[in-house]
This record gives sequence, C-alpha cells and structure tokens, in this order.
Amino acid sequence: MITLLELALSLVVVAIILYLTWALLATDCDLTLTLVEKYGKPISSFSGRVVWVTGASTGLGEAMAYELAAVGTKLILTARSTDLLQKVKEECLRRSEGKLFDHDILVLPFDLSNFECHKQNVQRAVDHFERIDVLINNAARYSVGAITETDISVDKAIFEVNFFGTLSLTKTVIKQFLQQGYGHIVVVSSIAGKFGIPSTGSYSATKHALHGFFDTLRMEVQRYGITVTTVVPGIFSSNIFEKTITTQTEKVLEKEYHHYECENMTSERCAHLALVAAANRLYESWIAFQPFLFMLWGAQYTPNFYKYIMSVLYTKKRLGELYEGKWPRDLPVWRPLTKKENVIR
Repeated sequence: MITLLELALSLVVVAIILYLTWALLATDCDLTLTLVEKYGKPISSFSGRVVWVTGASTGLGEAMAYELAAVGTKLILTARSTDLLQKVKEECLRRSEGKLFDHDILVLPFDLSNFECHKQNVQRAVDHFERIDVLINNAARYSVGAITETDISVDKAIFEVNFFGTLSLTKTVIKQFLQQGYGHIVVVSSIAGKFGIPSTGSYSATKHALHGFFDTLRMEVQRYGITVTTVVPGIFSSNIFEKTITTQTEKVLEKEYHHYECENMTSERCAHLALVAAANRLYESWIAFQPFLFMLWGAQYTPNFYKYIMSVLYTKKRLGELYEGKWPRDLPVWRPLTKKENVIR
C-alpha cells in the first residue's frame, strides 16, 4: 500500500515536472535567465560603465549598443565599417536622451582578424576612458555548405575572425583587466557551439572552440576579479546571414534573414536577454525559441538519445535546404506561449 507521504512526494515531483515543462514552453531562454530577467539586476546597472562591443555596426551588436546607450553606458564600438559605426554612434547619442555626449562613445573601426592592431586599439580605448569595464565579443562570420565540399580556406577564414580574432583581442584586454583588478568578458556563442548543425561545420567548430577556451579562461581568471559570461543564442534576426560564406571563400550567399521562413526572435530581444545575463554575471545563458531550447536540453542531458533523434530528423531533403542557407520548411519553430511580441516572420 502506498503511504500518504509517498503519495504527497509523488504529487510534488509531478507538479515540479509539469511546472518545468510549462516554464520551458513559456519562455525564450533558460530558467535561470528567466528568473534574473524578472528578479535580478537590471541593465541600468551598466550606467556609467565602459563597455566595448565588437561587431557593433549591425545586428545583435548594434541592438546591444542601443540598449546600453539608453541607460547611459559609455561605449567603445568596433566593426570594419567606419561609416556604419558612425551611424550607430549617432543613434546611440539620440537614444541616450542626454545621458551621453560625443566623447562618451569611442568608435574604433578595425578588422578583428588583423591581430597586429589589437594592442594599439586597446591602448587607444584606455587612453580615452582610462579603463575598460566590460568586453562583449560579438563579432563573427557565418558559413554554410557540406563539409565534404567546403574548401579548407573557408575553415581558416571563419576561424580567423570567430575564434583567433576573439582570443587575440580578449587576451590583450585581459592585461588591462589584471591591472585594474577587475573586468567582465561576455562572449556571444551559438546553439551551434553546443551541438552540431548540418551545413555549419566551420561555424559550429569555431563556436565549440569558444566554449572550450572561455570555460577554461573563466576558471583561471575569476580569482583576479574577472568574470566570464557565455551567451548561447538560437536563430535570431541578424545581418550575419546577409554575406554568408559557402564552400569557397569567394562564394558568398547574399540573402536577407527572412529566407529562413520561420518565426524568429528579433535581435533586440536577443540583445536584451544577453545584456541581462551579463548584468547578472551568469556563467552561461541560453536564448532561443523552440525547438532549440529542447534541443539544448536534450544535447546537454541525454546526448545519445538526442543524436539519434537528430540523425532521423535531418533527412536528405532537409540537409539540401540547410546547404542552401534555408531552414527546412517542415521543421517548425515556435515562439514562447506567453510572449507575443518581438517576432520576425
């Protein structure tokens, strides 16, 4: 006979499972981030601090710059295009509503794969603000194509920016952090850094590499007052897709983001959640619509079952669509049940 205590415990377990399932369906991020978004430190805690954003000219980096400017954050903006960065700076000043002035936003245009210029640009930033509080490593390039058909030059080009460029700048900035006695590093990874996605071999490899490096770095430098936050977004609106490298470096797939033909998170929403994770100094945060959150959970906790399911789902037809830079039409993507805004169709 089942006792009253056993029955009560069983009901509690069922209730917890049902709550976690509902929470997973009702949100667009992991449960820790969901809680700190509601109860944790607000993004306004960045007010007055110096935050360096790479890849700040478009997409996620641009959206983060605007939200930071709105709360009075001093900014260092980096990307390759001087003209685009200047436009972002002007918009940041407008959105700050008087909290920021021209000298509060420093534009530092350079190619992240040009390692030789990193030291001098870090020095320029320190000379201007006398310190750097946060480095947000957001710059990246994207690629699609079958691994067996992709030239090794593509792998090298993607790694130069996504991995080695990010590492080089981070190592240079860390020297300044060590002198200050504090600092915060935010690295924008991807769901492709947690599990492989067909057609993104080179890109996935760089994001996996970032996880290995920054997880190790976190353990090595936290005793010096330096913290590391890894942000793991799923598909969201971003200009990174507009000039996608394919199987050769000279072959570029120029399409707008909407060619994925599924419901997608806006860069503004993704930027907001990424900054919430940073403000609360979380170690790792997942940001995605479904089924990507389910995929992250499956890959993390039931890896063999997850890999088997993926091998069934990724049929030849679906792989062909992915190789073309499209999301398979018959694989649904859906927004959180309780969130109706911030959707790209």
